[in-house]
Amino acid sequence: FCTLLRTRTHSLSPSATMKIRATDNIEVPEGVKVAARNRVVTVTGPRGTLVKDLRHMMVDFRVEAKGTRFSVVRWFGKRLDIACIKTALSLVRNMITGVTKGYRFKLRFAYAHFPINVTVEGQDVEIRNFLGEKRVRVYSVPSEVKVYRTEQAKVKDELVLEGNDIEQVSCTAAQMHQLCLVKNKDIRMFLDGIYVQTKEHVQE
Repeated sequence: FCTLLRTRTHSLSPSATMKIRATDNIEVPEGVKVAARNRVVTVTGPRGTLVKDLRHMMVDFRVEAKGTRFSVVRWFGKRLDIACIKTALSLVRNMITGVTKGYRFKLRFAYAHFPINVTVEGQDVEIRNFLGEKRVRVYSVPSEVKVYRTEQAKVKDELVLEGNDIEQVSCTAAQMHQLCLVKNKDIRMFLDGIYVQTKEHVQE
């Protein structure tokens, strides 16, 4: 019996233990309103409103202390379940930063011989002459993201993306980078492309 009890005790890993109630919270800054209904979080601030559907997370969202604190609660969760608390708080924290400061990504065009020509017409970005190709690459930027070229006199070969949603801005930058990937060549020698140079806030 003692051997069986010892075997069962050692078979319980730390990840298998269950916590009855796990919670964490973040402070909501002044001028920002956070609301949660049916696990759909809405954040409103000076720069606009962001809505994120978090119904795939099995947690409770609560706005406490007269709207100055946002809490996430997980009942009867194991280690991986409790880890979702920090993920949810990070998502809401990024939303708060977006509606107060905004996000700005600066992309630069790198080329050795063939200059990359980029034109912006509304929300459409056209990329020409990549590695001397005749193909015109066209990318439609989402309406939530502002895109424009920096003046050549100030900074040469720069494209700027601005928005409140960090997912929209970063995904747009990543997809524009993927448009100009070098194929069937040694990427250690052919470094042409569009790369993210700076990540900053619109309002400091």
